[in-house]
Amino acid sequence: MSAYLKQQLRESLAVVDTCLDCIYSGKPQMYRALAGQLRLLLCDTRQKKNNSLLAVSYPKLEVSGIEPINWSPSAAGVVRMSQSESGTNRIAQMPLEISIYPNGLAVADLVLNHDALHPIATWCNQRLTFHPTRLTARTVIRTVADKGGGAHVDADGSPELRLLYQYTPAGRTYAELFVIAIGRFVQSLGEKLLNQKGCRVPAELTIGAHRKFNLLVATHLELTED
Repeated sequence: MSAYLKQQLRESLAVVDTCLDCIYSGKPQMYRALAGQLRLLLCDTRQKKNNSLLAVSYPKLEVSGIEPINWSPSAAGVVRMSQSESGTNRIAQMPLEISIYPNGLAVADLVLNHDALHPIATWCNQRLTFHPTRLTARTVIRTVADKGGGAHVDADGSPELRLLYQYTPAGRTYAELFVIAIGRFVQSLGEKLLNQKGCRVPAELTIGAHRKFNLLVATHLELTED
């Protein structure tokens, strides 16, 4: 890696850390700025070729995959669904865990499959949800960064944009939660690559009682096929 690329990578990862620090300090709107850095690090293109900073800097890097969405006719996590044997409804758990702290801070983490490694250049192609609109990590980042306030606002909302700015049962939009979760993943990755430690949720919050959520997605059998 050239000295120039290494410096650009360090600075971009430092911005990710600063955005997360601001979010932990009560400025959740900073997820928009965070989306811009994630675009640069994970899914930037130039002349239709991958120009993402992490992929260019570490072309052979492989990282843990996102837990795949596993459809069931009867249960997802602790939720049970009743239907006949011939029923075509399916439920699944999104690969996202949300923590809500007593001061109102909402933090999300991707549920990872550490046994499945993905090249960093294609990591973003993994699915985060299927219904009502299929979203990959790439779609989330590019939609928020390019259309949803990261660097541009699209007045004509696409189906992806409309879904991302819906509120979840946890009281936060999908956009905010997904971007924070991907940001925390990238922060952890950057710590390993550069041997440094970033910001954390304040210890006084993590040692106290707080709520955890998982989001579910439900649809019909024919819509669960890729």
